Amino acid sequence: RHGLYRGFFPGVQVALLGTIPGSATYFFGYELGKSIYGSDAVQRLVGGGHSGGGGSAWAKGALCGVTAQLAANLVFTPVDIIKERMQVQSSLVASGRQPRLLTVREMVRQMAAREGAGVFMRGYWKGNMLWMPWSTIYIATYESLKEARPLESAIALFASGSSTTTTTKERSDSTAARSDSLHLALCAAMASAFASLCTHPIDVLKTRIQALPMHLWQEGSGGRTSTLRMMQRVWAKEGLAGLFAGLPLRILQLSPDTVMTWVIYESLQRHFNT
Repeated sequence: RHGLYRGFFPGVQVALLGTIPGSATYFFGYELGKSIYGSDAVQRLVGGGHSGGGGSAWAKGALCGVTAQLAANLVFTPVDIIKERMQVQSSLVASGRQPRLLTVREMVRQMAAREGAGVFMRGYWKGNMLWMPWSTIYIATYESLKEARPLESAIALFASGSSTTTTTKERSDSTAARSDSLHLALCAAMASAFASLCTHPIDVLKTRIQALPMHLWQEGSGGRTSTLRMMQRVWAKEGLAGLFAGLPLRILQLSPDTVMTWVIYESLQRHFNT
């Protein structure tokens, strides 16, 4: 009814425009967290731990997760809100609650006029409640897996078997590079899936608050709805399945993006540091 692009890719232009600045601020916060963790004051506080230790990897991941998300969510929050409003508006049109599909510019103007400029940062702290734990779990798990090198022999065998170089040195260098990239990709995918599983209920609540107009998600609540009250409503009406609704899709969405982002980031970082 709305065409292929507007029906299946609503809000995609908003997501694309927010990807570069959002990722840049995320890794800026990540590197800031690593710098803070490496400072003398923090090292004295954690007892001289470093990123190579087991316990310190989790402490470092927690700090980097906090700083990365505080910075990145300044970009991702308004982008997510506009994108999600663009995605759900076809349902509002079908139900008669909205006369027609709006362009991105029209949607932004309507949101600002009806709900004020603060609407674009709605859910910022709820987003931090989700993504800080996600980043903490992800980074700590990623770093731990990277050091543990699970399935290293299988990865090396696959990398050596896929090498097309001829000389021994070229084959060795190619195998090492492929093995390292595959190892990073495996660590990123496993860490992303685990972090998504742990934090998915918060994402369900955040999405409902952000995607639905205020009068819909406050129906029957007598006014302002807290996160705890909304969780109780979802649990009462939908049970555990409601809190984990869409988990496979979220893993399928986050894992490929996380793998590509972190493998590219690690590769560029090593290239510029050599």
